[in-house]
Amino acid sequence: MYKSLQIIMKHDAIIIGAGLSGLSAAIYLHRQGRKVLILEASDRAGGRVKTDLYDGFLLDRGFQVLLTAYPEAIDLLNYKDLQLKKMLPGATVLYDGGTFEIADPLRRPTALLNTLFAPVGTLRDKINTLWLKNKLQKMTVDEIFAQPEQSTHKQLLDYGFSQKMIQRFYAPFLSGIFLENHLTTSNRMFDFVMKMFSDGDVAIPALGMEEIPKQLVSLLPKSSIQYHKKVSTIKDNTLTLDDGTVFEANQILIATNANEFSKEFYPTLKTTAQKVTNVYFESKKAPSNKAIVILNASSNKKWVNNLSVISNVSVAYAPIGKVLISASYNGLANIEDSELAENMKKELEQWYGKQVHDWKLIKTYRIDYALPIQDSVRNNIPTSEIKISDTLFICGDHLLNGSINAAFKTGRLAAEAMKL
Repeated sequence: MYKSLQIIMKHDAIIIGAGLSGLSAAIYLHRQGRKVLILEASDRAGGRVKTDLYDGFLLDRGFQVLLTAYPEAIDLLNYKDLQLKKMLPGATVLYDGGTFEIADPLRRPTALLNTLFAPVGTLRDKINTLWLKNKLQKMTVDEIFAQPEQSTHKQLLDYGFSQKMIQRFYAPFLSGIFLENHLTTSNRMFDFVMKMFSDGDVAIPALGMEEIPKQLVSLLPKSSIQYHKKVSTIKDNTLTLDDGTVFEANQILIATNANEFSKEFYPTLKTTAQKVTNVYFESKKAPSNKAIVILNASSNKKWVNNLSVISNVSVAYAPIGKVLISASYNGLANIEDSELAENMKKELEQWYGKQVHDWKLIKTYRIDYALPIQDSVRNNIPTSEIKISDTLFICGDHLLNGSINAAFKTGRLAAEAMKL
């Protein structure tokens, strides 16, 4: 039973959800001269991109990065103001025989010898990697997404990579990006991501990934967002909150995750998603002094897919004298936080020795909706698929592909579709 029932003054455009796509749409509508109100169910903007301050540490909700070559991000964000901190190109790989490093020698010349002699694959594999980089740099994003679709695994085989190269580099590397372990993600997404890696940097804002939505919020009038406002129903040009409050608008935009609420108005929407468990540790000693992603390519891998010393990338992530370590497990680990943390440390002990026993669990995030399933992806969408009715529209990365770029793009396209 509703606590109250109140009719609110009619608004121009109302957006449901202050995630990246909703904020993007709001900014582009604002630039049109439209008056926009965003209703956000949580306590702050950002959607899946949030950073928590916890005991002096900055904890992103899931290991996340910004690829600076994203076209939509270049158009929308001010990189200088974000104080971006770059990760080193390439990766450190943990395998049954030890560790090795692999990197693009054109972008990181100091890693040339390590890459050439890394026990990751054949010389042909390494030449193929440079060939692929050159091929993708020459292709446009539209050309990449126009390719016939197949799995990423099949694409890697078609590119001529050996199973050893796939198992020791591409599988652990891509499973950390796509959050699935079998490389079933569309080849289009693989080629797009690899192009973005080649064309730009991998970075995080100095003060956490939530600085991205914070910057977007700063581009809107202060009264544009109302928090703790959960929409329960939409009918015609009215929407009702779970407390019974009613809003009216000339146009309404659904900018939520692909969930049961949005599926009610968009029946073909796929609500399945990739899940991830992200564990943070603090330590006085870093397992690596490099700002680089560390991949687990062991044949006995079970608990750790990848890890990174985030405070090596940005010192602001950890208090002075401490380091922050992020470890990820694909899926939702069905064990207690403390047991998961101990399992992760035991798995990593073969490479880092007894120092892992000094790692202290800070916090665990079990993220039920981390990325939309990406077996089939695209980079463009017709207006007819954004416009549900004359007054109702939808946006979100789930309409295209799971990326910050797609979130920004669908927001922009929705604003264009809503143009009066």
